[in-house]
Amino acid sequence: MFNYNWQRRVVAATPMISLIVFLTLGFGWNLWHPGWIAFLAIPIMPFIVGLKKLRLTYPLVVIIAYLIMGLAWDLWHPGWIIFLTIPVFQILTAPNPADKMKSIKVKSKTIIIDSDDNDEE
Repeated sequence: MFNYNWQRRVVAATPMISLIVFLTLGFGWNLWHPGWIAFLAIPIMPFIVGLKKLRLTYPLVVIIAYLIMGLAWDLWHPGWIIFLTIPVFQILTAPNPADKMKSIKVKSKTIIIDSDDNDEE
């Protein structure tokens, strides 16, 4: 019924493992502040176990820039503002809706299918 290999199981368990690590560090040694780093394992785990390939995307560049700003120059507070550029970038670089049209040839007839399933009444 379900085809789960070990990689998918590890990815599925990562949020719970991260929470356990965070709470153990916090309650056990009062390391709440550095303990939040355990949650970074959640988005990173699919790349570690090989389910996804790492691609250089704009959000990844923003995260790297934020970490460099925070770790190198302690600019955590004003640095978070660069995260506001992610939705702006996505809006400006969104694909044209007209490009979503697909052409399918069926028995010498060309059928155009709109990939948007929004029926306006």
